[in-house]
Amino acid sequence: MKSGIVHIGVDVSKGTLDIYVPPQRGGRAETKKLDNGVAGFRTLRDLARKAKAMVCVEPTGGYELELIAFMHKFGVAVAYADALRVRQFARAEGCHSKNDKVDAALISRFADKIGVRALSPADVESVELKRRTKFRQTLMDSRTALVCRLETETEAGIRSMIREQVRHLNKLIAKVERSCLETVAKNGAMDDLRRRFTEVGGVGDITAVSILAGLPEIGKLPDEKLNRLVGIAPEERQSGTKEWQRRIWGGRRSVRNALYMAAVASIMWNSVLGSYYRRKRAEGPPHKWAIVPTMRKLLSLLNRIARDPSFKPAPEPESTKRDARVGRKKKTA
Repeated sequence: MKSGIVHIGVDVSKGTLDIYVPPQRGGRAETKKLDNGVAGFRTLRDLARKAKAMVCVEPTGGYELELIAFMHKFGVAVAYADALRVRQFARAEGCHSKNDKVDAALISRFADKIGVRALSPADVESVELKRRTKFRQTLMDSRTALVCRLETETEAGIRSMIREQVRHLNKLIAKVERSCLETVAKNGAMDDLRRRFTEVGGVGDITAVSILAGLPEIGKLPDEKLNRLVGIAPEERQSGTKEWQRRIWGGRRSVRNALYMAAVASIMWNSVLGSYYRRKRAEGPPHKWAIVPTMRKLLSLLNRIARDPSFKPAPEPESTKRDARVGRKKKTA
C-alpha cells in the first residue's frame, strides 16, 4: 500500500451502502451491502475501527452527508474521492464494468494508489453547512420552475395558486438562509472568514456561505488548483499543429454559480474587479468570456483573504459607491 493506511471503499446510493474492505495480512477482501441509515452506519463504524481504516466515499448528491457526519461524531477518519478522477482511474486500469460493488472496490484502490485527503473537523463542519445550502438550492429550483410556469399559465385560478406557492417558497428560502448564517456564526473561524469575505465589493453573506460550504479548501491550496476545483480554469487542448479553443468544464457547480453572481455584482460595486472586467470587454470578447477571468480574479482575492489573516482588501472609494447607487435600476410599480 502507498501510505500503509487501510482504505475502506464505500459506494453510497439512496438506500444502500456497498462496502469494500481490502485484504489484510494475507486474508481475503470483505464486501457488504448495508442500509444507508443509522444501522448501516454503525456496522461500517465497527468495521473501520476493527481494521483501523479510513472510510472513503464519492460525492453522491448529498446522500453521503449523513454518513460523513456520523463517522466524524465517532472519531472515524473519512475522505472524499473525486468521482471524475476515480472513473478515469478505472479506465487506466482497464476496468470498464460499473456497478455498486465494483465502484466500492475501485474507490478503495484509488485511495490506496493515488491518495486522498482526510476531512478535517473544519471540513466536516462545512459538510453540515453544505446540507443546508443544498436544501436552499432545492427550494430555489422549485421556485424557478414555478416562476417559469407562471409566465405561460393563462388560467387565473392556477396563476393564483402558483403565486401563493412562490410566496411560501420565498419564506422558506429566507428561513434556510438564516439557518445557514446561524450555523456559520457558531464557528468562530468560519464566521470570521464570512465577515472578511463580505468586505469585498460584490460579495454578500449568501455568496460567502456558499463558498465556505462548497470550497473548504480555500486558503489551503494555490489559486490554480482552486480554479480547477471550481471549474473556471480554461483547459488547453492541443495536438501537433492543431489547437482547439480553451474551455472551462467540470468543477463544483454551486461554488461556480455563487462566484458568477458575485462577479456580476462586483462589476458595479468593486472598482478593481469592475475595471478588470471592462478591460477584458474592451479586448473584444463577449460578456461570458470576460466574466470568467473576473471570477478567477475574485476567487484569487478571496483565497488571499483566507490564507492571510492580516490581509485586508483596499476600501472602495466614495465615488465608486456613489456611482453604483446612481447606476442601480429604479423599482417600477
